[in-house]
Amino acid sequence: MARPVRAVPHVACPRLRESYSHTILSPPMPAERRAPSRDDTDSLLAEGIRFERGGVTERAVACFEEVTTRREENPAAAAEAWWRLANQHRLQSHWAEALDAARQGATLAREKGLPTQEADALNIEGGIWMNRGDYSAARPLFERALELVPTGLTRAKALQNLGGIAGEEHSFEDAERLFLASRAEYAKSGDVRGEAVTLLNLGRLQMERGNPELARTTLQDATNESRRSGDLEMHAAGLLNLGIVLSELKCLSDAEEKITTAYGQFTIAGIPMQRVRCLMQLARVALLRDDATTARVCLIHARDVAADSQLPRELRLIIDQLQAIGEK
Repeated sequence: MARPVRAVPHVACPRLRESYSHTILSPPMPAERRAPSRDDTDSLLAEGIRFERGGVTERAVACFEEVTTRREENPAAAAEAWWRLANQHRLQSHWAEALDAARQGATLAREKGLPTQEADALNIEGGIWMNRGDYSAARPLFERALELVPTGLTRAKALQNLGGIAGEEHSFEDAERLFLASRAEYAKSGDVRGEAVTLLNLGRLQMERGNPELARTTLQDATNESRRSGDLEMHAAGLLNLGIVLSELKCLSDAEEKITTAYGQFTIAGIPMQRVRCLMQLARVALLRDDATTARVCLIHARDVAADSQLPRELRLIIDQLQAIGEK
């Protein structure tokens, strides 16, 4: 059977108002072009974040790209825009662009003495390597982020990601300890999305420890929290993971509904990695129904998306599954 979806790297999504040029109602005379102010740049960054959380990727990217050009008047906003841009590239499996943007952000933050923005950029780069299955490259980046920020949301993200690696390596006690430490940091800041991420990863951990009923409750809470946060990508991740545990409990119709809904949201948002994971889980549901034909269709589609998106870990799993059901 296809392996369950892995812990979700918390790297800010990840993942709502259009920006228009204003018509100036003034006498018809040449207007002197005004240099963008710090407030203008902060507003543009905030607008990009609203697009990002609403799943409007193209507009979010456009905002972030514009902010990165304003490093002189607002280096903090430019550094943040770089790592948010990197995150968008990560979600779309544009690995080279993601690494470049994350490193640009870290370099700018380091030059300007901005430890929080540097730590955020390191979190993103670590998330890229984590998605690629290279934990030895990811771990020191998250650990360096912890050194830079003694408290707050950025530290919570790094703890969450280290917990995800521990869970992948089946160090379940370490994973739980790190997730709970992360949750405490989120609680201090009242961050709803962070709470959803923590619940999501705790639910995955409970499932891997063989407690699907508890995991079901935790993942339902995670889905509700992600909906409340307004983050569409995180809500879809909650639905996917809830669908996985429902399939473990043999609630196959409910599982299929949740996973299919998540697949639609990830398709709209243009996140191929999560589309692949949804297809793998739909194949698993089909196999639980003894429907090898549907499973094969899902896996072949997943294989094509994984190949196009350069997802070697997922591709290996898919090929194993296809071979198991007799596909050459």
